[in-house]
Amino acid sequence: MLDGIKTYSGGRAQAKKSLGQHFLRDVQAIRRMVELLPAGASVLEIGPGTGALTKDLIGRAGRLTLIEADDRFAAYWAEQAEKYSQLSVVHADVLKVLEDAVGRCAPEWIVGNLPYNISGPLTARLVALQVSGGMILMYQKEVAERLRAGPGSRVYGGLSVLVRHHYEISKLLSLPPGAFSPSPKVHSQVVVLTPHGRSSVCSFEALQRTVRQGFAHRRKTLNNNFRGVLSADDWQRLCIDAAKRPEQLGYDAWAAIAAYLKS
Repeated sequence: MLDGIKTYSGGRAQAKKSLGQHFLRDVQAIRRMVELLPAGASVLEIGPGTGALTKDLIGRAGRLTLIEADDRFAAYWAEQAEKYSQLSVVHADVLKVLEDAVGRCAPEWIVGNLPYNISGPLTARLVALQVSGGMILMYQKEVAERLRAGPGSRVYGGLSVLVRHHYEISKLLSLPPGAFSPSPKVHSQVVVLTPHGRSSVCSFEALQRTVRQGFAHRRKTLNNNFRGVLSADDWQRLCIDAAKRPEQLGYDAWAAIAAYLKS
């Protein structure tokens, strides 16, 4: 079975700080992540790097698509794709090709140790997608906790709301810095996004616009953040207390505001 990249140009493959790379090396974590995937599933992996997950995914997935921005690793995986018929590679910045790649390969699952430096904007794009199986994603601990946070938490924010439009989110495991090479300065968590299958009163795009405005100034009340957009009568019709701050509203309330603004 494929071992992944252990060396490059005669030495160990070096992580690029500019790409937010930290390579997973914890064998137990890799096993737990891969075993969540049904055998034969169609999978999209973001940022395979040296192949910690990829080498096991090749043996598990029925079809595996990799998105890799790093020239070194993209070239390596393109070579491997000539040996493994189920493997294909997209050599590009994931932020530029994500939706197109998902549209073309129609994955049931998306997995990845997400680059630290783009985890926020990338997550906003990922949770807008609907994949039938779900997503298994690794984050810095503080980002994962923000995603999983509920109303009233000091870290609850726009992404906490958006992730719940299509998915339920749960923690799979936590990892210390030593689980990676090079070791980051922070702990990490793996989360699982599972489709909940419930319909919503608004579109994801409408929810995103509403949340962006509502959380623009966290310390201000809803009334202030939507001043000139929603009146006292509007808030009364919505049955929402406009004196509350944005972090006090759950998903259903945000969806109701988004739907009302579109009506």
